[in-house]
Amino acid sequence: MSYLLELLGRGLIAHLSGAFAGLLGLKSDETIEELQETVEANPQDLSAAIRLGGKQLKADNPSAARIAFESVLAQDSSQLAAHIGLACAMDAVNQLDGAIDHLRAAQKLDPISPAVLFCLAYCHERLGNESQAVEYYQNAINVCPTLRNAQERLAAIALKNNRMDEAVSRYTRLCELDPHLSDVQLTLANLLLKSGDTANAIKRFEQALSLEPDNWTAHNDAASAYEQAGLIREAIEHLHKSLETQPDVADVRLRLGDLYARVGNDAAATTQYERAVDLCPEYLEANVKLGTQHLRGGRFDRASRCFSNALELNDRLLTAYVGIGVAHEASGRRQDALASFEMARNIEPNSTLLFSEVARLQLRAAAAQEADRHLSSKKQEAEDSTLGDLISQQIERLKESIRTKPNHADLHYRLGLLYRNRGQVEDAIREFREATAINPAYMKALIKLGLSLAEMDRTDEAIATFKTAMDHRPDYIDLHYQLGLLFARRHEFEMAVEHFERAVEGNPQNVSFQSNLALALQNMGLVDRANATWQIVQELAPASGALESKRTEMAPNKSE
Repeated sequence: MSYLLELLGRGLIAHLSGAFAGLLGLKSDETIEELQETVEANPQDLSAAIRLGGKQLKADNPSAARIAFESVLAQDSSQLAAHIGLACAMDAVNQLDGAIDHLRAAQKLDPISPAVLFCLAYCHERLGNESQAVEYYQNAINVCPTLRNAQERLAAIALKNNRMDEAVSRYTRLCELDPHLSDVQLTLANLLLKSGDTANAIKRFEQALSLEPDNWTAHNDAASAYEQAGLIREAIEHLHKSLETQPDVADVRLRLGDLYARVGNDAAATTQYERAVDLCPEYLEANVKLGTQHLRGGRFDRASRCFSNALELNDRLLTAYVGIGVAHEASGRRQDALASFEMARNIEPNSTLLFSEVARLQLRAAAAQEADRHLSSKKQEAEDSTLGDLISQQIERLKESIRTKPNHADLHYRLGLLYRNRGQVEDAIREFREATAINPAYMKALIKLGLSLAEMDRTDEAIATFKTAMDHRPDYIDLHYQLGLLFARRHEFEMAVEHFERAVEGNPQNVSFQSNLALALQNMGLVDRANATWQIVQELAPASGALESKRTEMAPNKSE
């Protein structure tokens, strides 16, 4: 389900101005003050006035931007950039009808601009004018067949209206445009599964798995020979030579990091692991090894963040194997389905262990900070006292937090993960059930629940849970679709959240509103999951007192 929900958030942009950065001069080095002086000295310099308006937009000052663009149009109504700038300024204050008017004026001046056509569609979609939005999105694609955002929004509209064949067609095209993106392959696999095309769903799931960097099999035979002979320095030199001609091979960077770690060169090992992750952020092994290297160096905070990233990547693999199993089950191939579920069970402990390590490291970081406040003679005593049983400490903190915030699905899910780590499977099942009762769209919790049930040999119940995880309810699709559009209108979204919080103030049944809203945005990929994982653990820090909730950072990770 999560990939279908994430589909609804793709293609959204935070500001129209992001589509016209070059035209509006957003990337110039000039300051607002410098541009104001230029415009005052020469009011006929329309290019400088446009750049001034663009800089004001970038500074989140749409009123000043509007004045600058209107001054340009007062002198020359045919200035394309000024019409676009005014559209962006009106969009920033949610005056979408006015934005559309100026985008139409821009379209007359440049009829085949894919950015203008996309933004016209985007404004119409946010206003609920679906037919106009679809028409403009399609026109944008006709002009620019590789325009991903337009395909993504058309797929979102199709899914919202339960037009599965069209959504499949859109994502088939997106896979053709970027065949190496595993997320896109997994989304298409989930769409095919929902549409009943189990055979092709299985192929897409398997293709997504084949794209995982951990499945790479390339090896540098010469370096391996040096290493086997104990000639580590020679192996390192050989790999550096190979990087001179192919510097962007993540697998070589990873092996080089391993060799540096083997000889105790922490700085060099860390550098190579970081480069591997930079080259391929989805490289699970590189994220784990980078986290391990930070752990060896006592950099607990950085280690935890790396393990949080690895946790999300491992959960993606889990989703793929569960999807294959559900597809096999739908095809009547029970044994193949059970084999896929067993594969998911085999890699699931990685997620449990990674989250447990994140929880443990957070306390170690807190303990190290506390120890630094003591005299050196008391430092070891302070560390030993705090680090006795870190998982037990985190379990107790989660339980205490749940007592004050019982409707926080994420807390129940994470408590379930820690119970799994401790082998308390029935307790884990209880917490996963609670998480999914609070949030029926919580796919990760559903998958962990199914795997826990499978571990207790409750096979039929496990398969039913997996089917639920890969399915979707129409009301949840529409809810998340509308949430995505609202989130894209940032000022309106923030006002809506503040209004709701004031309305439910003092109501204990809604104290977890922020947390559950953040989880819905995570489901759609609109906030970073790994960062959210780290944040929820930080909230359980010993220094957090009564474990009071704080606002989750909701910065969109979509293009602007």
